[in-house]
Amino acid sequence: MEKPARLFNCARCQCQVIICSFCDRGNIYCGSHCSKAARRESVRNAGKRYQNSRCGKLKHARRQQCYRQREKIKVTHQCSLEFFANDLLSSSPISPIKKSDADEFRCHFCTRRCSGYLRLGFLGRYSHDESYLSSSWSLGP
Repeated sequence: MEKPARLFNCARCQCQVIICSFCDRGNIYCGSHCSKAARRESVRNAGKRYQNSRCGKLKHARRQQCYRQREKIKVTHQCSLEFFANDLLSSSPISPIKKSDADEFRCHFCTRRCSGYLRLGFLGRYSHDESYLSSSWSLGP
């Protein structure tokens, strides 16, 4: 019997992904390309937040001052930034879910055949603690 699979949209590129129960570890990205790009973006944003803090600004200024003294660089003016008016936006293709030739769904990661019943949420974890069943409340006299 085929295991139920989960259907989700990638948190970065928004493409729909089917993942089987064997591969599902709480994935939110369609693959390593999106997860690595999201990680780079997260680290870059953390660096920007640090550079905008008082401590980050002071350390950056001190590091630049040491660099200028070491290289004997005189700072007199800044150059203008290049402006490219004809740049094209890069588009990443968004691939919809495709059924295979035999009208069956397959896992995006391991290509196992999946059931046609797709869940949208994560699998629930069952607790072995059933103390809530033996409460002190009674229904009768």
